[in-house]
Amino acid sequence: MVLRILRALATSVRRDLTTYAALKTNNFFLFVALVIYGALVSGVKPVSAEPFLLLLGVLLLFPSSSDPMARIPSMRLALWPLHGRQRALLRLTSLAFSPILWVTVLLLLLRAAFSLLALLVCAAVALQLVRIPNWQPKRPALRVPGRFGGLIAAQLRSLVTVLDFYLALLICLGGTVWRLVDKHPDPAAFPMLAMLVALGLSTCAQCPFSLEAGSGMTRYRLLPLRGWQILLAKDAAYLGLLLLLVLPLDAAAGMTFGLTALAVGRYPAVRLRLPQERWRFTSGRLLYGVAQILLGFGLGFTVREFGLAPVGAALALYLVSLYLGGRSWERRD
Repeated sequence: MVLRILRALATSVRRDLTTYAALKTNNFFLFVALVIYGALVSGVKPVSAEPFLLLLGVLLLFPSSSDPMARIPSMRLALWPLHGRQRALLRLTSLAFSPILWVTVLLLLLRAAFSLLALLVCAAVALQLVRIPNWQPKRPALRVPGRFGGLIAAQLRSLVTVLDFYLALLICLGGTVWRLVDKHPDPAAFPMLAMLVALGLSTCAQCPFSLEAGSGMTRYRLLPLRGWQILLAKDAAYLGLLLLLVLPLDAAAGMTFGLTALAVGRYPAVRLRLPQERWRFTSGRLLYGVAQILLGFGLGFTVREFGLAPVGAALALYLVSLYLGGRSWERRD
C-alpha cells in the first residue's frame, strides 16, 4: 500500500517537473536560491551569504510549502487502512519527493559544512515525524468598519496565519532596531529592506482565496458585489498590512514592490486555486514568482532615483490588473 502511494506521488512530482509553469515555490526561497546561485557562478564567497544560508535552513525546516503529502486529500488519507508506522514511513519517505528539499540540500552542500547540513536535515525529518495536522492556533478576532470591513478582516485573519507574514515581520523588526540603535545607519539599505519585507509577503498575492473553505467561495459568489470590489477588499488587507511593515523602513519602495506583486499575481489569484495550509509558507507558481521578483525589484530600485514616478507606474499596473481581474472573476463559472 505504501509503495503504491509513493509511486503515485512520484508520478505527480515528475509531472510538475516536466511542466515548468506548474512548478510551485515560495518567492522568498526562490530569491535566496537565486542569490546564492549567482554567488556560486561568479565565484564570490561573501561573508554576507551566511544569513541566506540560515534562511535556507529555516525554509528547509518548513518544507510543507512544497510538501508532496499535501497532494493527497486529507479525507482520503484518513480513510486508507494504514497503521501508525506506515503513516510515519510514508510521511518520512515523501520528503525525498520535495524539489525544495533537493535544491536546499544542494546549495548547503556547496556553501556550508556537512555537519550543518546533517543537523538541518535531521531537524526537518524530526518535524515531519512529530507534525500534528489538527493543531491549529486560534485565529485572531479582527473587526474592520465599513461596507467591505468583513472581507478585509477575513483576509487579514488569513494573512496572519501563514508564515510569510512572520518572516516579513522579522525582517521589519530587524531593520527597525538597526535604524534606531545604529548612530550612522546606511540610508541606502532601507529601501532594500523594505523590498525584502514586501518580497516576504509577495507569494500571498498569488493565493488570496486559497485558505477559504469550500463554502467560502460560494458565499463570495452570492455577495451583491462586483468582482473588482471583492478583489479590492482582499488587496486592501494585503496593502494595509504591508504598509505597517514597511513604514519604519521605506514606504515608497516597499509599496511599489507590493503593488507590482499584486498586479503580476492577479491571474493565478483569480484563475487558479493553489492549495495552501495555515501556519506554513505559502507557495505560488514559479513563472509568476520570477516575474514578481524581477518587476518588483526593478521598479522598487528606481524609486530612490526617480521619486514617485515608479510608484505611479506600479499603481497604474495594479489598477489595470484589478479591472481585468474583476472582469475575469465575473465571467468565471
